[in-house]
Amino acid sequence: MAVSHLETETVTRSILVTSALPYANGPIHLGHMLEHVQSDIFVRFQRMQGHETYFVCADDTHGTGIMLHAEAQGMTPEAHIDAVASDHRADFSDFMISYDCYHSTHSPENQALSESIYLALKSAGSIRKASVAQLYDEEKSLFLADRFVQGTCPKCGATDQYGDNCDQCSATYAATDLIEPKSTLSGSTPVVRDSDHIFFKLSDQTNFLREWTTSGTLQEAVK
Repeated sequence: MAVSHLETETVTRSILVTSALPYANGPIHLGHMLEHVQSDIFVRFQRMQGHETYFVCADDTHGTGIMLHAEAQGMTPEAHIDAVASDHRADFSDFMISYDCYHSTHSPENQALSESIYLALKSAGSIRKASVAQLYDEEKSLFLADRFVQGTCPKCGATDQYGDNCDQCSATYAATDLIEPKSTLSGSTPVVRDSDHIFFKLSDQTNFLREWTTSGTLQEAVK
């Protein structure tokens, strides 16, 4: 009996792998760890196949929640994110998750890269500015994100609803539409103030995105 052996050429790939960035407001929980373990397994497998694989991640260190958490502990935001980062790295190390680089969004590298992307988009005319009405806590001197506002739903009248949607009737709305809104940070009644925001003109990229998403690059499940 003749046996034919089919020889296939292995193509070495360059693969960049990351996981969702943990938010730097507390310890790693099981949901985080599940994803990072799965990512680590994928990376180890690809390396066993001979592929050039880079495994990177970082703490997401920007946000009002981090600032408030640090304030509650009597720490500066920088000291808080440094302490959290140390704990995160220790947890990942205990689970033998080995990143080539585990960094922080609060870094000179990330600032330089973010600025270069923004300036390129601005030069291309893909950035616009607009004024947006937001709720402002005068006691905290802070514009309030949706999760820091509660009030009565303007659609169904349910009380104690957050500033973006109603858990009772599933309605969505702007925080400024809430009836009798209250700041969850100070308990005070916020005022409406205009705030300048920068927007990326996503609609200008419609043709590019349509071509890219139908080019075979994306898995069907992702589409």
